[in-house]
Amino acid sequence: MKQLLNRFSPRRLGHLVPIFVLLALLGLFLSGCDTDTPQNTFDTKGEVAEKQAEIFYIAMWPAIAIMILVLGGLLVIMLRFRERDPKYVPPQIHGNTRLELAWTIAPAVLLLAIAVPMVVTIWDIGREPSEDAFRVNVIAQRFSWEFQYPEYTDEDGTPLSVFDQSGFHIPAGREVAFYLESVDVIHSFWLPKLGGKLDVVPGQVNVLWLRADEPGSFSGQCAEFCGLDHANMTMTVIAQPQDELDAWAAEMLE
Repeated sequence: MKQLLNRFSPRRLGHLVPIFVLLALLGLFLSGCDTDTPQNTFDTKGEVAEKQAEIFYIAMWPAIAIMILVLGGLLVIMLRFRERDPKYVPPQIHGNTRLELAWTIAPAVLLLAIAVPMVVTIWDIGREPSEDAFRVNVIAQRFSWEFQYPEYTDEDGTPLSVFDQSGFHIPAGREVAFYLESVDVIHSFWLPKLGGKLDVVPGQVNVLWLRADEPGSFSGQCAEFCGLDHANMTMTVIAQPQDELDAWAAEMLE
């Protein structure tokens, strides 16, 4: 009985605390890996979102590898060189030129290797929309979105206009140019699965292009705190074939 109690003494249990904390953190990390959520940026459904995910992974995997090496090394040092004799004085080491050069040059080379594809991708997705892009004018105001379609007009020449409550439509497989403007405060236009996030600033028009790879319904929202009802400033975009989009617009204009 005494031996059993010794196994579960506070001192021994204290050694297990870091393991329990690590397992809890691992469980918390894994709980965020589900991609079946409406606004998951890793469940890419568009060209821009896919390119953004690629450069994210380029930075993430080296960072994870470095984290494992650093934390693993720290754990080894803590266990192997922990103090056993209070009077013991470890060997005094005063620098290592080769090691210092290595941990200076290696990160610089790694950063350069990461920077090149990132800059290329940022330059690519930050370009102006193509000439044949489908245009949508987006007007933000607290706390709703208005979407205007210059390609669809009524008999008086007034563009088709819809609000986020009913969802707005875009052509699937075709580049869409969003011309963003605000009538009050700064908002942020964000469709996570299609990619891109751009501020909507009063007094200027910002341009963002996206492309939905396939038909579907995608959730978005304002990603800039704009007031008390900011959380309700959501949107839903419906990507559909061009002929179905034309039929929808004709019906809305009747």
